[in-house]
Amino acid sequence: MNRSIPILAMFLGAMPLQSAAQDAATEKKWSAAKVVSWRVEGVFKARVQVAKGDMGSKGDVTDRLTVEYTWDQKGRKLIGEPKVTDFPSDVSNLKSDGTNCGPPQLNGPYEHFQSTSVTMMGRDLIEVKGTRTFPPAKISNYPASCSMSPVAGGKEPEAVHVGVGVHPKSLGAPHMPGAVTIAPDRKSFSMAGTKGWTWTYTPTLVE
Repeated sequence: MNRSIPILAMFLGAMPLQSAAQDAATEKKWSAAKVVSWRVEGVFKARVQVAKGDMGSKGDVTDRLTVEYTWDQKGRKLIGEPKVTDFPSDVSNLKSDGTNCGPPQLNGPYEHFQSTSVTMMGRDLIEVKGTRTFPPAKISNYPASCSMSPVAGGKEPEAVHVGVGVHPKSLGAPHMPGAVTIAPDRKSFSMAGTKGWTWTYTPTLVE
């Protein structure tokens, strides 16, 4: 389970506000917010297994999804239901890693994450459940030989987690090195999550 996102909420809530690099106008704007719409973009980039049953059949994979929700700042609760948007995975640089054999041959798209449901876990965490899809493929018979054999595709359950309740006034906090990066224009902040995901939060003032 990706628990790095709830840590983000605690981290931003505790950021110091006394530095000369503080943006007082941004902090003031968001301190008065009652209702905020959030767009959270998750970007995945890593080299991973792309054929079921062969750890050496790997590719450079990128994937993306967005989670949008509206948050009642004073009531500290969601308004309505979160919306999840999926995007297709991209796979490049296919190789049979650790061998001198040819690359795996994928007979269909590899999908790193495709959402199936979205629910709240407690008061501060959105859980997006989904699947990882491996296409039918041909893989090498290494170490016996480099001849290719067919393997069936399949699906595996997967989930990502997005923290909610982060106060947008933290966008006015000083720029500091660390796990959370505030954008130069102070319109968003991002952090590296687990399993190759990076998450960027962008708020829009509703009320």
